[in-house]
Parts: sequence; C-alpha cells; structure tokens
Amino acid sequence: MTESNRELVILGVGSAPFDALLEILEERNTVTPAQLKLVVGDEAEADPQVFANRSIPVVPLKDFVFTPEQVVLLLTGGDAAMAAMAKAEEAGAWVVDAAGISRGDESVALIHPLLNAEALQAVERRVVAVPGAAAAMVAEALFPLRSQLKSVEVVLNQPVSALGKSCVDATAAQTARLFNGQEPDVDETTGQRLAFNHLSSAEALLESGHSVSELALVLELRRLLGDSIAFDTTINTASVFHGQLANLSVQLEAPVELATVRGLLANGARLEMRERPSAQDAVGSENTLVGRLRSGLLGPAWINFCAASDNLRKDIAINCVQFVHLLLKTH
Repeated sequence: MTESNRELVILGVGSAPFDALLEILEERNTVTPAQLKLVVGDEAEADPQVFANRSIPVVPLKDFVFTPEQVVLLLTGGDAAMAAMAKAEEAGAWVVDAAGISRGDESVALIHPLLNAEALQAVERRVVAVPGAAAAMVAEALFPLRSQLKSVEVVLNQPVSALGKSCVDATAAQTARLFNGQEPDVDETTGQRLAFNHLSSAEALLESGHSVSELALVLELRRLLGDSIAFDTTINTASVFHGQLANLSVQLEAPVELATVRGLLANGARLEMRERPSAQDAVGSENTLVGRLRSGLLGPAWINFCAASDNLRKDIAINCVQFVHLLLKTH
C-alpha cells in the first residue's frame, strides 16, 4: 500500500474545529485534495468545501464506501458518527474519535500524539480516541510533573466554541442584539444567555452536582496521567469565542522548590512560560501557555499555576493532524 493510495475521511463538516483542521492539513501538506474525502450524515446537507484551491464534494454517509486504506476522523458525535464508526471499523479502516463518542470504552485507546503516541503500537482495535481540548491542554501542562502528582484540582474556563458552532453563532447574535439595545434570545442549548455572561455550568447537573463534561475530563486525565492521581474538576463557560484557561491547584507527593517546578514546566514539550497567560494570548499559538506559578497556601507540597491554549486550533486540529499524519505514514 503506497501513501498516495491512503485517504483521510472527515465526518464533521461545519463543526467548530472543522475550518481550523482544514487550514492545518493544508499548511502541513498532510494530504492532497485527491486524498481528502468529506462525509455528512444522511439527514444533513453541506456545500462543497475548498481545500488547497480545490472543491471537495461532501458525500452523504449512505452513499460512501469505506476501505482499509482510509483514516476516518470523527469530529462530531450523534447517530451518524456511530454509524460511520461501525462501518469504517468493519471495512478495516482506522477510526480516530475526536468527538468523545467512544468515551468509557476501555477497548479504545486514548492517545495524545505528544504524550503517549507509543500506545498506538499495542491497540486492540483500529479505533482510537484523541482527548478533548480541555484534557489535552491540562495533560500537557501537568505532564512534566506527573511522577510527583498526588492530587489536582482543575477549574477550567472554557469558551463558547467548546459547546459547538451553534453556540458561537448564538453568542454573536446575542452580542449584536445587546449592542443594538435589544434583549437577546436565550440560547437553546444551555438555556442561558451566552453573551456577556459567565456560566457556572453550561450543562444540566448530575445527582452528584457535577456535569458530564467534568466527569469526562477526570476520566481522560486519569487515562493520560495515571490512575493513582486524584482529580477534581469544575468547568465554567466564559463569554469568549475561542481560547481556554485553566487554574490548576496541585498537590505533590513531597515539597519541591518552586524553582525546580518552574524548570520542569519551562522544559515541557509545547509549553511556553508566561508571567500572566491569557486565553487571548493563546489563540493562534501552537503552544500551551503556563504561568502564574506560585506556592499554594494549603501546605508546603501545594503549588498553583494556570494554563491557556487555543482550544480549536491547537488542542483539536493540530493534535488530530499529528495523529492522522502518524497513521497515514506508518500504519
């Protein structure tokens, strides 16, 4: 099988990370226009998409034929994604779940291309998952300290793009109405106003008081960093379109000099030290920005710092492209 025979199939045209993904694929020459196939659910419609100055048709799932030479990337969930996963796996294609539809299935390896790509060599199935944007960023920020971690509390401020493109569009429309002195409509997805607001939770709460996304973040962090680490998470939604920021309160197994922690973080892969990181600074960057490093007040083994990143371009699009490149080249 030659590389030119390989194809990348994407389900998720119009999803929040889709445009960024096409940009990265083109910038890095990961695939040619002839190798790119776009699929949409049978009930959906999508116009042809431009990639590398070529028009790429969007094919309904019912009319698409999967083959072993393909890598199938799922950017959105739902029935169409579940059907595509089943058909692609049956055909012998590689499936990359970037929408969390296989979350909780221990037979599907969770792989961050920067942190544990070697796990690909021991997968049980040709279905693998990449972590969500929040887990990808937080895991990168904590990875240099992983051997010393005892517990971590994550307070994530996610942007509205983490909720999907419809919420981005709703926020834009609400902002326009507010600037024109009109009362905006409440967002149907969250049941709350998104523009000029800060939500304690964008989701319904479980009996425990957590949201599904908070528990999913704990699950993914434990799979990436180790089951021995205790995690707690809170996910707020800030009224910004793109860029996420997490405040991390970390308990180490034993006290460590702050200068040592700073050195470990400064040398971490794809980490960039900043005095005061912001989500705005992170948008467009290919690094996770870390900073505000300080000793915690809960005890000598506690440290606090924050991390910020571009949730769509870096934590979804770039991670997916790196993983797809690996599969197309070597698998």
